Amino acid sequence: MFLTVPALAQKKQGYILKWDIAAELPADSGQPNSLGVAGPVTGIYKNVFFVAGGANFPDAMPWQGGAKKYHDAVHVYIAKHRKLKLLEKSFSLPYPVAYTASCNTTQGVLYAGGESEKGISDKVWLMIWDDKTEEILFKALPSLPFPVTNAAITIINNVVYLAGGETAATTSNQFISLDLNTISAGWKKLADIPQSVSHTVMTVALNMEGDKIYLCGGRKKNSNGISTLYNNVFVYDVAANNWEEKKSMPHALSAGTGIMQEDKNILVFGGDKGIVFNETETLIAAIKAEADPEKKQQLTDKKNKLQTQHPGFSKEVMQYNIKTDTWKIIDSIPFNTPVTTTAVKWKSCVLIPSGEIKAGVRSPKILSVKIQRKKK
Repeated sequence: MFLTVPALAQKKQGYILKWDIAAELPADSGQPNSLGVAGPVTGIYKNVFFVAGGANFPDAMPWQGGAKKYHDAVHVYIAKHRKLKLLEKSFSLPYPVAYTASCNTTQGVLYAGGESEKGISDKVWLMIWDDKTEEILFKALPSLPFPVTNAAITIINNVVYLAGGETAATTSNQFISLDLNTISAGWKKLADIPQSVSHTVMTVALNMEGDKIYLCGGRKKNSNGISTLYNNVFVYDVAANNWEEKKSMPHALSAGTGIMQEDKNILVFGGDKGIVFNETETLIAAIKAEADPEKKQQLTDKKNKLQTQHPGFSKEVMQYNIKTDTWKIIDSIPFNTPVTTTAVKWKSCVLIPSGEIKAGVRSPKILSVKIQRKKK
């Protein structure tokens, strides 16, 4: 059920945010409680909300030797009396996958890339709901030019845009598009992103001055094992096929979620500021380089303690005003903040399903936030 927790908002922000728990994912077979997943495929089509696939650690945390498990279950929800109702029917993806890029289209929920035990994928699918038979159909679309995971995706006028992501060896700066009106033409290469980036928030602004795509934050893995986290903001002009840098976020942030409001304000929900993330990477690099068994174990114990005591991710909600090119913090999320998931607009609210809330730990909760403009 919805558990309402009003979030107090300062008068100057212009918004009132009301946070709820819309539903929880069901437990996997053999599990007493739902663990939740990171990197789920999610979206809305024909008034149903999908949460599918994803990955978790059902047996033990990764630093305890636990193996990451990738899932193929599709959970289908319908909206009923301001609640999300789970359909009591089993559905599955064509194969287990997590960390795809997914977005809503007029033809179904599209998801691209991602990863599984078999490695990183270049596959692209449409997940289509048949409301007459209450079945899910899957349609294969042209594969990506390269396998990629943790990319960002959006759609404008039936053209899908995919940005960055991680390959097996590096982080990509490629920006590509697929016109769903001419699928046979395949993916088209566009102007490269100014920096290689994964785990970024991508949103769209449609206006008379031209359609624009915004990338906020993200990160880049480096050869030394220590990632670079970004606070950069870039905007892509669809007509001109070029990028421009805008005002940076107040701090570096990756793996957050975000949406574009109708009044052309971007809202970014939470994310990872990277402090513990980078400390962990630094320790992992030191462990690999250390030859002395005793010192190696000391470093390992320090890393495991750091991950076990992970404080969670940023609870800040940040607002970017496109007109004034300014950022400000406007709210605090009253629940454990999920990262590596996708915010999806539905009716009068935004849904943020499952995701990672601490190192190795997922949340089964589907958060909902209703965003209202304050009356002047």
